[in-house]
Amino acid sequence: MTWLWEFNLTTMLLLIVAAWRWGAAPERLCVAVIVFMNLGDRLYHAVIDRGTIYASVDLGHLFIDVTAAAVFIGVALSANRVYPLWLSAFQLVSVISHFAREVDAKLVKSAYGLMTYGPFYFILLILAGGIWMHARRVKRYGPYPPWRTSSSPSRAASQKLPPTG
Repeated sequence: MTWLWEFNLTTMLLLIVAAWRWGAAPERLCVAVIVFMNLGDRLYHAVIDRGTIYASVDLGHLFIDVTAAAVFIGVALSANRVYPLWLSAFQLVSVISHFAREVDAKLVKSAYGLMTYGPFYFILLILAGGIWMHARRVKRYGPYPPWRTSSSPSRAASQKLPPTG
């Protein structure tokens, strides 16, 4: 095991414990995405029996990144939290890096690697901060709903409602 994988594993385990102890459904779902990304990457490389591809778009990593982005965006749109928007934004940087690599073959391998892997470490920090902020909010104000129940009614819908008062 490399030191980077050991760091990822340690961080992932700490986030699992923190989300289970202090988090609610959005935090646990976001941690599940982190687990999927880490274990999916290990499984992908074990199956194809080679390292990461930097000379062209790595389709396995593209699949992992798109799947993670879709879940983060889903959580961001439904959760009663702000930090999932940040998780989504950083994950979309990883997704876009694959397309940037395909568009510009001259993109330096190190830049592609940095754009692909760099946002993951910001996601870890933001998720840890999100769990901490959630726990602090619960301690201060008590439990609150993890998911939004609805959005504000549209103008057309509100015009059809009978007046109140």
